[in-house]
Amino acid sequence: MRISFDNAGAALGDPPAQNPVDLSELVDADSATLAVLIAWSAQARARGIALRYLNAPPALRNLAHLSDVDGMLGL
Repeated sequence: MRISFDNAGAALGDPPAQNPVDLSELVDADSATLAVLIAWSAQARARGIALRYLNAPPALRNLAHLSDVDGMLGL
């Protein structure tokens, strides 16, 4: 799985159907990946659901930490 600038728009329109969301197959992460995960969390919160992310790869956790959104995403 890859969420990047190339497919972020499509990913936003296709939020995960399951909770928690397993990110173990995420191959790479950039700021677009973080933006989509934040948007998915916001969409879920609007529906009264606390979306959880599991098995985030180290690159995503590092990027989230550097961007100071790791706590918000539960990473």
